[in-house]
Amino acid sequence: MKIIDSIATPERISRLRDIREKKRNEGFAALHDVIGEEAIAELREMYNLFDERMLIWYAGLYDSDIGGFYFSETSRDNEGFLPDLESTAQALKFIKTQCGLEGIGEPIQSIPRDIGEKIYDFAYNLQDEDGFFYHPQWGKDITESRRGRDLGNAAQLIALKGKYKYPLPLSYERKAKPAVPDYLQDIDKYKHWISERPFSTKSYAMGNLINSICGQIRDAGHEFACATIDWLDSIQRADNGLWERDINYASVNGLMKIAISYPVFNAKIKHATAAFESAVHAITSNEPIEFACEFYNPWAAVSAILSHGDLNESEKAAMRARLRECAPEMIRATTKKMKSTQTNEGNFAYFSASSGECCAYAQGVRVSLDNVWESDINGNGCSVNGPLREMFKAFGIPIVPVFTQQDADLVFDIMRLPTQKNDNLQHKEVL
Repeated sequence: MKIIDSIATPERISRLRDIREKKRNEGFAALHDVIGEEAIAELREMYNLFDERMLIWYAGLYDSDIGGFYFSETSRDNEGFLPDLESTAQALKFIKTQCGLEGIGEPIQSIPRDIGEKIYDFAYNLQDEDGFFYHPQWGKDITESRRGRDLGNAAQLIALKGKYKYPLPLSYERKAKPAVPDYLQDIDKYKHWISERPFSTKSYAMGNLINSICGQIRDAGHEFACATIDWLDSIQRADNGLWERDINYASVNGLMKIAISYPVFNAKIKHATAAFESAVHAITSNEPIEFACEFYNPWAAVSAILSHGDLNESEKAAMRARLRECAPEMIRATTKKMKSTQTNEGNFAYFSASSGECCAYAQGVRVSLDNVWESDINGNGCSVNGPLREMFKAFGIPIVPVFTQQDADLVFDIMRLPTQKNDNLQHKEVL
């Protein structure tokens, strides 16, 4: 018997299923007067995709010796891979949101202290003297988006104690010699740099870059933030609210990445109504799915527009009324798209089964083996946690967690066990 089976016993699993069903039914009942019975029926179909296998899988990716989560089972079970900050931050975010854990602040502040301190130490010790965070498996020769994202991921984990090993890249202590790219040390260089980014053809990649470093841009000074918004506003299209001509998954993905950067600069998104219509179109589109963000990001774009668009209250109310009217269709379309990334184990990959793609790299660094299609933490978050969180936010209603606090206790109990690696990966689908 596997050691995990002593924790996830049949009796405990049965009890958790009963509690979970009761909590879901209570949550759905509270939505009846808001989105209606037809939409609730579609939500039930969506939630039927998720069971305790997902939680056991998450817990099994945690390395109790290191204090971090691996990207996937293949990463855990093969030499050359180690836990990473982004997978760890994403796993904790999923557990807090979808198990309904209480508490304000970052997810690490809502988990048991003994586990939280181990994860804090993991993040703390990855910080370099230049203020950034680097992984031993990747080194310092990484993309700007990887470096920027890990700075943000680390901040979520360091939040448990708030104490860093070294000053952050743009902290007061480093003002004499900022540890940032050259273009962020001179406003004219920055204006030239951003003007050369191909937003009109690659808004998703460029939006991802801006979002990855938006904290650094803001910290570089007010004039850098203003220059960013001025440029983005000047090249946004009025006809569709996007930064590209065509309305499709790629351009709406770009909308989302750019839109979620606006509040960092204390700015409002222009052409919000047109942008909203483009995002709704993407949610209900029959365009084939290649990867999870194609059905996650449109929901995130809608909620970002409602939160940070240049809109008055009546315009927001009209948008929400339309969303609720179309809720059954939108939820049904999202469920269908979710199924395209679900694996046989009940969890979710980043790429769809039909895409012929696997996720061996993330932000330019290797996170898994080539040609293995499998569930991964980023894919599961983008397929489940992200769409659900943003969908409920767009509807303006509290999220109904997929799991329960009792489910979270199961996760934490498994996380405290020695890491269980699997030498037999034949269940993985090799492309």
